[in-house]
Amino acid sequence: MRAALADERGAVLERREVLTVRDREMEALVRQIYDVAGEATGGEAVAAIGVGAPGPLDARTGVLYHPVNLSNDDIPLKELLERRFGAPAFVQNDANVAALGEWLHGGHGQTEHLIYITVSTGVGAGIISHGRLIDGFNTTAGEIGHTIIDPDGPPCPGGHRGCVEIICSGTSIARAAHEQLEAGRASSLRLPVTAEDVTAAAREGDELAGEVFFHAADTLGLAVVNLIHLLSPEVVVIGGGVSQAGDLLFDRVRAQVQRYAMPLTGRGVRIVPPGLGQDAGLVGAVALAMRQSGLEATHGT
Repeated sequence: MRAALADERGAVLERREVLTVRDREMEALVRQIYDVAGEATGGEAVAAIGVGAPGPLDARTGVLYHPVNLSNDDIPLKELLERRFGAPAFVQNDANVAALGEWLHGGHGQTEHLIYITVSTGVGAGIISHGRLIDGFNTTAGEIGHTIIDPDGPPCPGGHRGCVEIICSGTSIARAAHEQLEAGRASSLRLPVTAEDVTAAAREGDELAGEVFFHAADTLGLAVVNLIHLLSPEVVVIGGGVSQAGDLLFDRVRAQVQRYAMPLTGRGVRIVPPGLGQDAGLVGAVALAMRQSGLEATHGT
């Protein structure tokens, strides 16, 4: 969980970062949001608040609807923040604000067609098309993590099987390795295991780790192919914790695009890590607040 105080030009003045509480009750999560935001602002009055949050959510009302990786409850985040800080709050999907941040400030040139994919606890996408953030009829566009890519795959919390998120997320990479270790597979990995552990072991040539990680990377590559065919982006940015695997991930994704994308559609598409690193969402949340409140940040500034 990251929070920042920015000035009227969008420059970050103060920032805080903490591990999100594991308590799935709404009250504990909201209390932590208040605390980290309050520390970042240092008691300063703010003109507007921008938030990037996991979905599903309604960006119009600012309500998070039972965000599966965070809480068992619906969270009226916009209302709660406005009441607490006395300023208008604007809530968007975390991948959407990261896409906005990367498009405006990520150093990808003057493109009007960019997709940002976050691969972390979950998987989501933010879409910039013709220079506009696309969030769809009910503001839930971009939920690539919940698209089904293997109907016979593992079950996911959404009630289906084989969605992108249940194969590609950091949580799912760790879970798949855990299951293999518990089944007695030989490996240099030891329980408890994290996605970072799997990535490191795959890099060192561990067979089990490579099997798990490369299956996730190849599946993500197929998801990218589907997005390219649907939306014809110029740039696909892959961020989130799993993206820190670097070429171990990106080489596999690019190979899938080269293999499966139609030549005209896939030609020239750049698949790159975020120029803003792990701050893409934070910078995008600042840009969201400035745009929605009339203090608009312009492309390239």
